[in-house]
Amino acid sequence: MTQPMPYQQPGQFGPGPYPPPMPRTRPVLRKKQVLALPIITIILGSLVMGFFVLATVMGNKGIAVLAIVLSATLSSIGILLLLWLDRWEPEPPHLLVAAFFWGGGVSLVLVLILSAFVEPLGSGDFFSAVIAAPLTEETSKGLFLVLILLASRRGRAEFNSLTDALVYAGFIGIGFSFVEDMMYIAGQNSVGEALTLAGIRLGLGAFSHSIYVSMTAIGLWKGMNSSGAMRVIWPFLGWCGAVALHAIHNGSTFFGTGAYFLALVFVAFPALVFLIVIGVRSSRREGKVVRQQLPAMVHAGWITPTEAGWLGNLRGRKEQLRSANAQGPEEKQRLRAFRDNVTELAFVRDRLDEQQRRRQPLSPELLAQHDDLVTLIRNSQQWVQQRLEPHAGGWQTMQGQPGTVYGR
Repeated sequence: MTQPMPYQQPGQFGPGPYPPPMPRTRPVLRKKQVLALPIITIILGSLVMGFFVLATVMGNKGIAVLAIVLSATLSSIGILLLLWLDRWEPEPPHLLVAAFFWGGGVSLVLVLILSAFVEPLGSGDFFSAVIAAPLTEETSKGLFLVLILLASRRGRAEFNSLTDALVYAGFIGIGFSFVEDMMYIAGQNSVGEALTLAGIRLGLGAFSHSIYVSMTAIGLWKGMNSSGAMRVIWPFLGWCGAVALHAIHNGSTFFGTGAYFLALVFVAFPALVFLIVIGVRSSRREGKVVRQQLPAMVHAGWITPTEAGWLGNLRGRKEQLRSANAQGPEEKQRLRAFRDNVTELAFVRDRLDEQQRRRQPLSPELLAQHDDLVTLIRNSQQWVQQRLEPHAGGWQTMQGQPGTVYGR
């Protein structure tokens, strides 16, 4: 099998699988990202969420402020945990904001629309809570993953690891929970009742909606990496899992406190632990994938051994960003783009390697992403070597190793 050309010293772009970068006065920093739909989502979602916040404040102002503060506090904790999980290849901020406002705004409008079709199928509180709510809410929340991320090549390029799936799902669920918890807590008649309900919803039922959406996200991720009928079956199973968990949680409240706590202990808590475990493992695997793929990039001459040394280390990445920031915000932006492009290239190559191991046809879309990312990295090469190498620090270099050639 053809191998990449050995690492070339800066300025010595020898013959290889990729031509030398075209001269540019300002290098292209990052691949094109999804913009239109996320911006529309942010605008519409923020308007809807703002309406609910305003409606909450119009009631008992003391309890309303308490509800907003408590809900915002839990949401902030959840967001910080998700950002910690998403350290190797941080998602674009505008997409994370869009996911939050979809959950807390757009999805609520969609629930009302979908309810018009589901509610006539049954009646009563039990049907509404156990059948209608899970079906409409999990569908409306999961649509963000389908419409914003998976409906276009630009969106799918951001959905390139299980960690990404869990992070987006978490932001959607946190947005939904923020509004729902705020409204329920603010609707109580006294501070004591509000605190009691807050303890139940924010303590015992913390991040429940993020758990539900994560089932859908896992199904979509599995489907993306499968072939044949499983590309459809996995997403459907994930959505069914989300609906089932939601229905069990809501249904348990109709059978007394004991049933509710049993559902928490034997269903919700194990699901949360499961997601934490696979989330942490996925994040660690991202680091492993990056370190495994960097030597092939060095061998191909796309990055230098010194760059590979700090790119394979989270602390090294932070220090390099700090050093670049000292040279100005534009330098930091360029370095962040270079870092993210290299990381995404590692993930794309890993997925192509997996397809090859399974003897599946190589995805034309992944091959196109591979070419785009290599071009972006090589267009940044001269700037990185001129500006960064003198400040590279004492990170251990990573020597090149042959790797599979993909793309052009």
